[in-house]
Amino acid sequence: MPKRKIKVEDLRRFKFVSDPQVSPDGEKVAFVLSTINHDEDTYERHIWIADVASGEIEQFTYGAGSDTYPRWSPDGGQLMFLSRKRDPEKKGSQLWVIPRSGGEARLAVETEEGVSKPVWAPDSKRVLFLSKVWTEEKPESDVKVVKRIRYKLNASGFFQGRRTHLFIASVGKRPRQLTKGEFDVEVARWSPDGKGLAFITNMEEDADTSRVSDIFLIPSKGGEPRKLTEGKHSISDLSFSPDGEQLAFIGHDQPDGLAVNQDLWIMPSSGGEMRNLTKGFDRTMNLGVGCDLRVSTPSSGAVWGPEGESVYFMTASIPHCNVYKVAVSGGPVETVISGRVIDGFSISADGSVIAFNALDATHPAELWVRDTEGERRLTGFNERLLKGLDLSEPEHFTFVNALGDEIDGWIIKPFGFEEGEKYPTVLEIHGGPRSVYGDGLFQEFQVLAANGFAVIYTNPRGSGGYGEAYAQAVMGHYGECDYEDLMAFMDESLRRYPFIDEARLGVIGGSYGGYMTNWMISHTDRFAAAVTFRSICNWVSKFGVSDIGYMQPRSISGRETFWGDDIVEQLRHSPIMYAGNVKTPCLIIHSEQDYRCPMDQGEQWFTALKLQGVPTELVRFPDENHELSRSGKPKHREERLQHMLRWFKEYLKPSTQ
Repeated sequence: MPKRKIKVEDLRRFKFVSDPQVSPDGEKVAFVLSTINHDEDTYERHIWIADVASGEIEQFTYGAGSDTYPRWSPDGGQLMFLSRKRDPEKKGSQLWVIPRSGGEARLAVETEEGVSKPVWAPDSKRVLFLSKVWTEEKPESDVKVVKRIRYKLNASGFFQGRRTHLFIASVGKRPRQLTKGEFDVEVARWSPDGKGLAFITNMEEDADTSRVSDIFLIPSKGGEPRKLTEGKHSISDLSFSPDGEQLAFIGHDQPDGLAVNQDLWIMPSSGGEMRNLTKGFDRTMNLGVGCDLRVSTPSSGAVWGPEGESVYFMTASIPHCNVYKVAVSGGPVETVISGRVIDGFSISADGSVIAFNALDATHPAELWVRDTEGERRLTGFNERLLKGLDLSEPEHFTFVNALGDEIDGWIIKPFGFEEGEKYPTVLEIHGGPRSVYGDGLFQEFQVLAANGFAVIYTNPRGSGGYGEAYAQAVMGHYGECDYEDLMAFMDESLRRYPFIDEARLGVIGGSYGGYMTNWMISHTDRFAAAVTFRSICNWVSKFGVSDIGYMQPRSISGRETFWGDDIVEQLRHSPIMYAGNVKTPCLIIHSEQDYRCPMDQGEQWFTALKLQGVPTELVRFPDENHELSRSGKPKHREERLQHMLRWFKEYLKPSTQ
């Protein structure tokens, strides 16, 4: 049977493997399989189990619940997981436990606001977890009284009056709250003897506007937290060494800096000297490669080897995302698994088995293992679909920017490509700006290629995956060197690929990429069509409305505020300032519940272009947030792609029409 072009509707046919968790004995791997129920317009998620030796896989949880976050007990006898909808009356995810041998899952922990980030105790009988609690009197009305500047978060909604705190519970027993107060616990871990816990928070009054975070210790039986660090770091993850003598953490010592690398550090678990193990590595920890056909795996963080002699971690180094390790005694970072885009990993108790999920530019993530026999793939959920699809393999090339930096670029040729023909071409711009393109699969790119468009994409200055200086180059200079690199990339693509039709160029991007799309069409007329989604056009109006806007002034222009004389400089970096220059027809796609790049940004850009007589439309997606293109409702995700195609077909007119 001949292969066919990919369609927008194929989204509902893909299956997504995430969160691989190998059992302590290395014999089994639990993972999450997510599928799309198109009729119900939802995602169905269940836990599956793979046998490492035989490669056999089986579904482990069933029913109406959305089951995620599988974690083995240290003795290997039980598997806990989070589940929504098993009890329709419960809010959020609750914690369930099921025997390794299978059977009926039982409710282990429930809370009013739901459970997050659960961790087994070393005795396999208790768990710690995080949950929001009311620190003020719970209101009886639906009126929101806001006292903190940080009271909402994209995809999470509003949480005024509540804080995230640390709990422990014996399975099936009433939870006990360990921390209380006006602060939020970010991450918590058990000590190996089960007598204490370490957690990350900022207890200072300025926590909402500070990037500082500290490590605290608290006895598992309760008591006063003891501060272990000195308020000089920004910390995002931690873990105890197997003997409990040391702590590894991910973070940096420049909390007031911008685009600073997250490094891997160790320190005595009782406090003391901190050592940066990855100072010379020049990559930021836990950075992934972009993809719109996956369900992301929770960060693996800092993972200790079995003897405590090394620590494993994962991050991007273009074009892949690799697993690395570094010796606690110091020395160079070693590559453990490479050559793919790895999205998550776990290690067996003796270190002999590593389970990971990995993808590439033409294959969604599947489950893999590495053991004494080498690396092998255990699942093939998408094989049947992929055998019938003719996906375009991206062609990699490099070019040199104005500073002499060698920058990666890719081109995807249109379906049915023929030498001598001219093709409309779309420039894709990633978000961030610290995101990265690499060997990741994008349905968006493939659908464009299937409809007669060439697609080009690159990592301009400001992107991650190349080192700290490269990422910092755009800090305080939004719309400057990033624009310069994108235009140079466009020039190089035209020089290198004569089939690109210079009269039929399009540009598209989301979030920071949407900002750059707006910036591009307000500074050049070379593009015949643009699609901007979840974008920014006005940094001044965004700062007080976005969930993170108040933390961004220096990133944009180098200025400290959004008022007084600084307002002029912030506007200089805002596309709205140059809306009068725009001539490019522009489709604006925005989610009404986007708290990262709020709806007003799309509305302002639409109104400005309308008043200028520029062909434009505003497509508003209700009940969607900033993650529409990656995890929005399936029907909305398909409709977004259809609108994109409609616009580019109208103004770039591919020959497939």
